[in-house]
Amino acid sequence: MTEKKTLIVIKSRPFTSLNYYEALRTAAGLWDHKVKVLWMGDGVYAALDRADKTLTGKFLADLPDLDIEMYVDEEALTAKGFTEGELVEGAVSASRAKVKELLSWAEASFVF
Repeated sequence: MTEKKTLIVIKSRPFTSLNYYEALRTAAGLWDHKVKVLWMGDGVYAALDRADKTLTGKFLADLPDLDIEMYVDEEALTAKGFTEGELVEGAVSASRAKVKELLSWAEASFVF
């Protein structure tokens, strides 16, 4: 199978559905592709270190080992009143230019 550049976009709140869990499970399951994760909009709540990780802690710990890069939309993060220092380990804030770069980079995208 040919490796695809895949972007997992998490836009839904972590406390209203299991989309966040399914997004991370999908990212980990695509280990044979080049995968990046991007939290945007209300999805930034799920990227916070203080978010409940009962279901997702294992995935968050494994993603860096799978060479999966994790980004959080800086504008959404700031709009919600949070800073980069409050993000889960391994996640970094992404400027609007970086978000556009990630969206252009992807050959396939999954939006949760």
